[in-house]
Amino acid sequence: MARIGVIGTGYVGLVTAVGMATLGHEVVGMDKDEGKIRKLKGGEPPFYEEGLEDYLKRAMEEGRLRFTLSTEEAVKGARYVFIAVNTPMDDDGSADLSQLLSASRSIARALDGFSILIVRSTAPVGSLDAMVEVMREEGKERGRDYELAYNPEFLREGTGIYDFLNPSRIVVGADTPEVAEEVMSLYEGINSPKLTTSIKNAQIIKYASNAFLAARVSFINEIAAVCEALGGDVWDVAEGIGLDPRIGRHYLRPGPGYSGPCLPKDLMALIRMSEEYGHFPHFLEAIHLRNEAQKRRVVWKVKEALGGVFTGKTVGVLGLTFKPNTDDVRNSISIPILRRMSKQGARVKAYDPMGGENAKAIFGDAVEVYNDPYEALDGVDAVLILTAWEEFAKLDWDRIRERVRRPYIVDSVGIFRRGAPEGWRAWTVGKGDLPSPEVSPESDV
Repeated sequence: MARIGVIGTGYVGLVTAVGMATLGHEVVGMDKDEGKIRKLKGGEPPFYEEGLEDYLKRAMEEGRLRFTLSTEEAVKGARYVFIAVNTPMDDDGSADLSQLLSASRSIARALDGFSILIVRSTAPVGSLDAMVEVMREEGKERGRDYELAYNPEFLREGTGIYDFLNPSRIVVGADTPEVAEEVMSLYEGINSPKLTTSIKNAQIIKYASNAFLAARVSFINEIAAVCEALGGDVWDVAEGIGLDPRIGRHYLRPGPGYSGPCLPKDLMALIRMSEEYGHFPHFLEAIHLRNEAQKRRVVWKVKEALGGVFTGKTVGVLGLTFKPNTDDVRNSISIPILRRMSKQGARVKAYDPMGGENAKAIFGDAVEVYNDPYEALDGVDAVLILTAWEEFAKLDWDRIRERVRRPYIVDSVGIFRRGAPEGWRAWTVGKGDLPSPEVSPESDV
């Protein structure tokens, strides 16, 4: 079994470290965040992920996984070094490579032998060339001191450790077949489709995969609007579409739009990357524009339920995370939607089963975040459901009805697609039916 260093213990890095240790490798995970490393040394993940804590503790107890603040300790003696630092979206939509290049410089200074550096971060074409330049500045030459590979992750938040051990596919990109095959050998024992290719192809596979998923979300939201206009039911339509084996059911659930840490930034990075190389991807731009329109559509439906005015009204929001079964609020659809309503004069009260504390740090005073759903909905003029947590359908809606000013639900995720609770009026995405005063859409939504 191999000696592996993992630089970065965020979502991707920690799942990779735990997964590789579970496969039997000796792994050292490194991060600069002292609080995070302190938690990990105590066997506590810094974020929620189903099953991750059990795998983490088992790997540590069996002596295959440990954590450090030192790049030198993580890299020393490691034949393989995974790089899993953040590559967030820059102001212009391109990928911010500052953390990747900083990690490269630290690794170059720490290398004490030959290692294969395996980039796990989502990184655009050309980024590994920049890494080579940084390494050269530190006196390290590719081929002599290290080699490079790109191993994109296809993990779903909430089921990340399961996806690592039961992947839909494993892709390894390298500029020589020998390096690609050696990196692929780390996954020996995992039964899944495996593809070795070039670094550029592996990078494009990652971006194109997320762009395609974003396209499916924007497509079904467009069909949802069509269904509302024609009097159809998008939920039955989506079921019928998904029964076609050429299409399938995944990512055909209408909602307030795609969000989260991957789809928005990866789509925009692919757009900007294409433009830098002389191609203007109008189709990809359309996916993004449709998603922006869906956010405004949800805000408008709340405004419509309130009679066309946010000022002086209170909106109760259920759901702040970008999807159920995670505490991740980063880049959640709730952020632009709630901020837009707040800026237009609404008082916003909100509840989420797991993401409340993270949301407080993001919204500050703009949104009142409660630990109890009934308190969050007390005295509101409309209820907006933004995340499809199963527990929301199981709330005591008769009790809530007694505490709200007006019994209106804007259901942007289809919790009540089979019908609103008794005594409530609702708009459900792809079905329509929210009786409200006659008002016209306004440009400021």
